[in-house]
Amino acid sequence: MLRVLIIECLLFALLGAVAFRLLYAFIARTWAVWGLSLLLIALISALTSGVVDPRWVQEFGGDSLTGFSPGMLLAARAVAWIVGCVLAWLALRRRAALGLEQPENMPPGND
Repeated sequence: MLRVLIIECLLFALLGAVAFRLLYAFIARTWAVWGLSLLLIALISALTSGVVDPRWVQEFGGDSLTGFSPGMLLAARAVAWIVGCVLAWLALRRRAALGLEQPENMPPGND
């Protein structure tokens, strides 16, 4: 079960980072992107179940589903999503510090 949880957390961290970066590319406002990203993970958590198929657990060499509630799996997904967003935000800050990001006051087409 732990392997399934690690895979899901890594997947949601990757999805969170990609979603944050795509939202930032379209909106370019950090706080709006954070708000939309948190709203998106809340929506995903509300629409998905926290139940793992027992065949997955057996396929990855786990014994049983003991010790993991559906709420804990949803919370782990949300935390992984936020960690991915934080990593994408730190990467954006680093790129801006290096001068690789386009300035906000630059009109489009003036590269």
